[in-house]
Amino acid sequence: RRTPSPFNMADLPYALSISPDSALQFNLTPDADNGDGASRCIMTLTHPRKDGKGGGYLAFKVKTTQPRRYLVRPNQGIVAPGSSETVSILLVDKDRQQLHATYNRLGQSALDHSKDKFLVQSCAVPDDFAAQFKNESRGEGGQYKKELVDALTSMWNKATSGGSEISVFNKKLHVKHSV
Repeated sequence: RRTPSPFNMADLPYALSISPDSALQFNLTPDADNGDGASRCIMTLTHPRKDGKGGGYLAFKVKTTQPRRYLVRPNQGIVAPGSSETVSILLVDKDRQQLHATYNRLGQSALDHSKDKFLVQSCAVPDDFAAQFKNESRGEGGQYKKELVDALTSMWNKATSGGSEISVFNKKLHVKHSV
């Protein structure tokens, strides 16, 4: 089932609140000498149910049209009711340099028409599935251990395949680059 439009978040117990809600902003620095020089954006995914009514845990997955250009950590996970997850999105250095060179040649208007997009998906998951993720230590970038990543990937493959009964919330975000 796909998300109805227009919608009210209260009607979608499987939808995460996403901040920023429409575009991800990446500031391009000329080189890597100021600080770590990285162009990164932070996205916050919040489970809107604080009272536990109308939904348990929600799974999320973050996809992009340019997977070689952006490093997303964590790119999938579980969010408990009333809590949030911070997702870090890093623009790969080679692409940052390329985009900055484009800016130097053509100006900001050349960066204003980025076709890069992100898709954030969320869905409700059974409590027994979510229980695997509680109190689990996470590695670099907030990633779960391999068995849990595989379980999430398998769950998403089932949820997004043709005949699934799982309702999935889809939110598209555009990318903006600036200097």
